[in-house]
Amino acid sequence: MKTIKKPFILDVETKQLPSILKPLVTEEYRVNQIIEWLYLKKASSFEQFTNIPKDIRGNLESSFVLRTFSNVKKDESILDGTIRYTFKTYDSHYIYAVYLPSDNKKTVCISTQIGCPISCKFCLSGKTKFFRNLSRGEILEQIMHIENDIGGRISGVLFMGMGEPMLNYQNVTSVINTIISKKEMNIGKRHITVSSMGIIPAIKNLANEMHGVRFALSLHATDDKQRKKIIPNNFDSKISDLLQACKYYLKKTNSKLTIEYVLLKDFNDTSSDAHRLARLLKTADLIQPSVQVNLIPYNETKNKEYKNTTQIALLTFKKILKLNGITVNIREAKGLDIGAACGQLGTNNLS
Repeated sequence: MKTIKKPFILDVETKQLPSILKPLVTEEYRVNQIIEWLYLKKASSFEQFTNIPKDIRGNLESSFVLRTFSNVKKDESILDGTIRYTFKTYDSHYIYAVYLPSDNKKTVCISTQIGCPISCKFCLSGKTKFFRNLSRGEILEQIMHIENDIGGRISGVLFMGMGEPMLNYQNVTSVINTIISKKEMNIGKRHITVSSMGIIPAIKNLANEMHGVRFALSLHATDDKQRKKIIPNNFDSKISDLLQACKYYLKKTNSKLTIEYVLLKDFNDTSSDAHRLARLLKTADLIQPSVQVNLIPYNETKNKEYKNTTQIALLTFKKILKLNGITVNIREAKGLDIGAACGQLGTNNLS
């Protein structure tokens, strides 16, 4: 496997930078200037560190790598302005990130792995062979590239791209610390959402570490047998246990929880499914203001096994949940014409 010839400086946490930079920089204020260029100003080359002496810039250039991706493709939706970025990694794999602009927010949806080992049947990422975790720097580089490309600051981050974030726990939580740090990226923790299929020990660890970000559980089914059919590599986690872990997360962090539910025609979109979901949430004591169910109409891909639900089934499902006191939202698809919507990020969309 190809390797990066020099250390990737974004892989180094800022608390480690003083010792890593010691051969090149001894003054604390210089280290702080470098941190500012890396994370607040998002400089894409060491030459841009203009308040750093030229000899130090040259030493940084010869000692570290600042960027590792090749941006091989950028697609912009004519429907809603969503942009899908396809990056080529240093070892010649492809990952994807999506920029989601709106009137009051600039959000990015980023990847955490190359491929995905969970293998959800309805998701293109799940059909992409898993190769490896992305490093801390590679996760951050997606955000930085997009900010430089759009010429503005991002206000929200979704860990909802390719891969299962909780299987890359250390790098993901390291990135979260950088994102919420006022000294680094300075994005509010309530504007960060980590989405996961649900790995109970990791959910509890995330709660105990008190990052305070929002958590989203990719549920997509109302009984364990049904869920196993569409999420085969689900670590045999029972739905009831997952919901209890989510309850623990809410209690520990005082944050918010989203239950994500993709509606697949004639599979999990019936009135019975809606009633079962309501009962599950009631039993877990998760019918409360801090919990929202996101209903996601299936975004069709080249996979013909599943179809999108009907509008009648979607609205009926929503009505049943609302009648049970559940806060529910229908997620609007973004970037459908460029393969950037939920479940569409995969190599099959590369032309």
